[in-house]
Amino acid sequence: MHRTAWIFGLASIAIVTSTRTAHALGPIDLEVGAKAGVGTKPYNGDGPNPLGFGLGGRAGVVLLDHLYGGVNVMYYLGDSQNGVSFNTLMYGVEAGWGLKLLEILTIRPQVGLGNATFSAGNASNSNLYVEPGVTGLVSLGMLFVGADANVLVFPGLANSNAAFTLHGQVGLKF
Repeated sequence: MHRTAWIFGLASIAIVTSTRTAHALGPIDLEVGAKAGVGTKPYNGDGPNPLGFGLGGRAGVVLLDHLYGGVNVMYYLGDSQNGVSFNTLMYGVEAGWGLKLLEILTIRPQVGLGNATFSAGNASNSNLYVEPGVTGLVSLGMLFVGADANVLVFPGLANSNAAFTLHGQVGLKF
């Protein structure tokens, strides 16, 4: 029984981490991943940071090993001040171009565009966001791990500064 479990475990690890040359969907790959990270304060002043630590996810397709298009959702837990919680929900689309440096390493300059809803207690305000950045991904068979660094801009936010976001990612590529 232990020998069968051991063989099954090794076979599972080999399948998930093995390199592959064939595309599951032809010249299209599907990426689905979870993200966690942080964002700096996007405006001037002494108020609380509506970004801070965040959790989210993304899904997208890679065409012909290079062109990426996808969707992204992030919820930043923000900060609190005088008993009022400040947080941000962001959702939008992403596009980028991946450069394979090694068989397992992809560097992807990309840009995100979408809606950011800032909430403070019962009040909320929505703004357009633009988030150019770069993502680095290491592929281990179907599994990928990575990180992204971005500049986050809110064109409609009064007294806004460019914020900086940094996320870690883990997911599957089919």
